[in-house]
Amino acid sequence: MVRIRGGRWSGRPSQHQIEEEAIQLVSEFRRRLEAAGLTVPPIPPVPIEYLVLTVTELTVRGVLDLNVGGKRLAGLLDPVQEEICYEEHDSPGRQNFSIAHELGHYFLHYLPAQNAAIHPTLFQKEHFEPLDNERIIYFRETEKEAKETPPEEPRFFRCGESDLGTPEGVQTGKLSRKVLSNPMEQAKLAKIIRQKEQANRLEWEANIFASGLLMPSGLVRQLSTKYVGEVKVLADELGVTQMAMRYRLNQLGLRQDENMGLPNKNKSSKKSPDQGSFF
Repeated sequence: MVRIRGGRWSGRPSQHQIEEEAIQLVSEFRRRLEAAGLTVPPIPPVPIEYLVLTVTELTVRGVLDLNVGGKRLAGLLDPVQEEICYEEHDSPGRQNFSIAHELGHYFLHYLPAQNAAIHPTLFQKEHFEPLDNERIIYFRETEKEAKETPPEEPRFFRCGESDLGTPEGVQTGKLSRKVLSNPMEQAKLAKIIRQKEQANRLEWEANIFASGLLMPSGLVRQLSTKYVGEVKVLADELGVTQMAMRYRLNQLGLRQDENMGLPNKNKSSKKSPDQGSFF
């Protein structure tokens, strides 16, 4: 992997590199089918489940009310069981994106972490630690601790290791100068922020991979011209949701929606499942 000098994410793949890897995966899918004497299905849309079964050892399974630890999910990569799960209640377009998103986690994060574990290098600590090796949850102080804490003392979230949950960051409350002056508390807060930033980066990379796989930029530009930017037609042609299609069009500069085609976060349902999780 090419390393880029400077920047917070030096050493991580760029958007262009991620999309190129996704496009090459489709080419590999075609090559394997042709080598086996099988008929290559018409693309678009990308037959994502067929692709996963062809280019990986993973299986794909629909699950009703998919959740982990009480947290609703749209998709889940479970390397131990060697499967990608998706929420059966979701629309086909959302399911396609969820599967592609988890496939992104598999190629961009799980396989590199597995390879680093087998072949450790001098620079291993510069890379992200495998998500399933270090997950953190945030919890309030116990009821007993809360009673013993003076009311004027600000509350803050603590960090502990667990195999459930993903970094959610400091959710509520303010930190006093007294707390921030404590080196141990500074280290805790720095770790929380770093974990949150890394988790966001990994999710962004998986989303870019899914977009590049299902909605390659060149094809989207071509079809956008053909269908005069008609979102529903484009979404149906590529097998994705209209929301995902609008976001991709905005990302490529083919639309200029203020919210990038995404729903207003303030109005979105709290029950809406997360796009995916790496388990």
